[in-house]
Amino acid sequence: MRPPPRILAAARLLLGQSQTEVSKDSGISRKTIHMAESGTAGIASVEKLMRHYAAKGVSFIGRDTDAGWGIRTTFLDFDYGDKHSPTE
Repeated sequence: MRPPPRILAAARLLLGQSQTEVSKDSGISRKTIHMAESGTAGIASVEKLMRHYAAKGVSFIGRDTDAGWGIRTTFLDFDYGDKHSPTE
């Protein structure tokens, strides 16, 4: 599964990180992250970025005949308006 570039950018935004922050956290260059999010990175780089996001709690949902691509998190466990811990 190789999601479209916008889904990779959305995963990063769900983590609340800039490309620079993901780069520091993952060891993937900021340029490579930018290329993945613009659709010009190699497949190996995209897969490495996906593994990093998965380790941080982001799951990628592949498209099917009824719905398009999606992402899901394991680290957001509250609804809009609910109180949550200050670490989130």
